[in-house]
Amino acid sequence: MNRAQEPGRNRTMLVVDDERLMLRLLEKFFSEHGYHVLLAADGEQAMEIYRSYKPRIDAVLLDIGLPKTTGEEVFRRMKQENAAVKVVIASGYLAANVKTDLAFAGVKRFVNKPYVLTELLEVFQDVIENQ
Repeated sequence: MNRAQEPGRNRTMLVVDDERLMLRLLEKFFSEHGYHVLLAADGEQAMEIYRSYKPRIDAVLLDIGLPKTTGEEVFRRMKQENAAVKVVIASGYLAANVKTDLAFAGVKRFVNKPYVLTELLEVFQDVIENQ
């Protein structure tokens, strides 16, 4: 695939996860597919980065289990600042009622941890292009 055909070409995503190794893995993976990747290790850092780059961020991968500020709270704060924000929630387990509430509030998609990277790429392509 040449650079012009990369799915993430000219796209920016914010990845929020408290596991540093996971952040680096996702940064490398999405960068290899043409995305510009911004990283945050907790909810407060995620909000600072989101506010700084909001017009450029095409989608957010947000771990629900974050220290300091939960992923759910970060999502709700992002949504208050930008009703059109495209957020994909990542979780090892998410109770059905929480998932339903978040979907109703505007979460675009949910992905399970551990990730299947090819599926994650497809989810982001779909969210950015079609939702």
